[in-house]
Amino acid sequence: MKIALAIASSIVLIIHGIVFYSQSSHGWMQHQEAYIAEAQNKATNDAERNELASRRPRLEQIIATQFGEPRVDRCVSCHVAVDDPRFVGHAQPLRAHPYSKELGDSYENGRWERRHKFTDFGCTVCHDGQGRGLDSFYAHGEDRYWPEPLIGYVAQAEWNEKYRQPLRGKDYMEANCAQCHASGDSVSMPHLERGRRLFFEKNCYGCHRIDDLSEGALGPDLSEVGKKWKLDYLWESLVDPRANTPVSFMPKFNLRDDEVKSLVIFLKSRRGTNPAQTSLQRYRARAGRSAAAGQAPVLQADLPEDPVARGEVLVRDRACAACHKLGNQDGGIAPDLSFEGLMKDTQWISDHFRDPRRLVPDSIMPSFRFSEPEFDAMTLYLTSLRTPPALGDSAEIYRTLCARCHGANGDGTGPVALYLDPAPRDLTKAGFMNSKDPARFVRSILDGVPGTAMPGWKGVLGQEQAQAVLDYVWSSFVREPRRDAKKRSVPETNPVVSTAESIARGKQIFVQRCTGCHGLKADGKGPNSIDILPRPRNLRNGPFINATDDRRLLESILYGVQGTAMPPWIDYGLTANDAGDLLNFIRSFQTRR
Repeated sequence: MKIALAIASSIVLIIHGIVFYSQSSHGWMQHQEAYIAEAQNKATNDAERNELASRRPRLEQIIATQFGEPRVDRCVSCHVAVDDPRFVGHAQPLRAHPYSKELGDSYENGRWERRHKFTDFGCTVCHDGQGRGLDSFYAHGEDRYWPEPLIGYVAQAEWNEKYRQPLRGKDYMEANCAQCHASGDSVSMPHLERGRRLFFEKNCYGCHRIDDLSEGALGPDLSEVGKKWKLDYLWESLVDPRANTPVSFMPKFNLRDDEVKSLVIFLKSRRGTNPAQTSLQRYRARAGRSAAAGQAPVLQADLPEDPVARGEVLVRDRACAACHKLGNQDGGIAPDLSFEGLMKDTQWISDHFRDPRRLVPDSIMPSFRFSEPEFDAMTLYLTSLRTPPALGDSAEIYRTLCARCHGANGDGTGPVALYLDPAPRDLTKAGFMNSKDPARFVRSILDGVPGTAMPGWKGVLGQEQAQAVLDYVWSSFVREPRRDAKKRSVPETNPVVSTAESIARGKQIFVQRCTGCHGLKADGKGPNSIDILPRPRNLRNGPFINATDDRRLLESILYGVQGTAMPPWIDYGLTANDAGDLLNFIRSFQTRR
């Protein structure tokens, strides 16, 4: 028993000793002791040496109250020599902060004078990190729960390994400079200024809003994105928009690493507030902002007088080629506009510029707030593009006109397919190809499909060429014998007169049978839609529904659509009159323009 008590007492004494040592020998104390010893060696007179000899380690901190919100920064407890010019070039943490004329520091009468004084600014306003921390793990923000790790120097443990190295470096400090120097300076903040330019060049401004810069409404507001997200999230979201948001429709722009870095620095600088301003100043700045501020990048001062030439300049400066193909430029995200004047008329192009979703309801193209003269000039330019592409045999026609959406193998996975809704048809599915009359496919090639990205090619192709392309698709991708489509007993027109009673019955059927895929709003986004390819049809797509005759819609309801998840409801007890009620309900909420 005595031995056990002796062992337990020894363990308790050891633990107390460890605790006492850890509490009386902090790392910051050791750094200060090292500084005092080194400073004594650098001292030039006895008074200075005596003052240092009497000095003992103590908790050091800056309480910055003259700039932005009050902050407590204890960084100087370890970085005790931060303002001692004798320690320039010393090893960290005993290294003096460098002086820089670029940062506004001045050298007069043999000594440097800082513009950004630590007593006014502290440390974390520029460097981030946790100002109250006394252990480097917490002070530098290595703790995964700290939202602002030491910018450019700390990569938290859970960050993606691929991005840890690119997110290091003092260049990222520019993001914090911009909190106060909002106007930017291309000399001292080159990456930030480049990121700002890329924001417009890549057409980010069309989808995203940033206070005083842009008014995009399709994507998230980025005015405070730098406050909400860490560097790794910003980098990863630019490289792969669906890495953090699986349902994002933001295009993958295939940016170079140097472009991603500049954009990350720019976005990290967007923190919503300017510490140099009071709340009242920020309110006045927001309230006084022009309604048209930041709708587009700054254009060249002198535009050509010729309206077509002016439109060409505007299309280039508005960064349309960031998504679309236009001549030798190809954003790889949206349809080819190189000969748009052969495919669409002036009214369609004009309307689409002003409100893309009016004509293609699920388009990801933003609605830009350009001026009417700008819209008109851009429309004239695209209408003028009437030089047909050089086309050879049917295989070349397919590669030039069709593969961008339908894919090189006809499977509906072309380079821009991800961004199109409805998705391009998978032309390899024999069931779907054999379920339609070949004449219908030829009509779709020549006339297009309203409400979708499928254009009418009749301005580029003749009847024989369209038939040849269809034959090429059949022989190259379907690879099954062509069979005659089944003859089905479907009324040519709706057998049920549209009345309030019929619409009510159709709504009840829709809720019971259709909402799982098409959704309660009939927009094709029901709970099952996420697992269905191609996605269920958006039944609020007015241009498509209004352009489709009763027979085709009734046939799709009763007999399903081959190659999709749409089942033949006639097999589940639905009658032609039920289908007629459903059709009346679907047509009842279409807007005719």
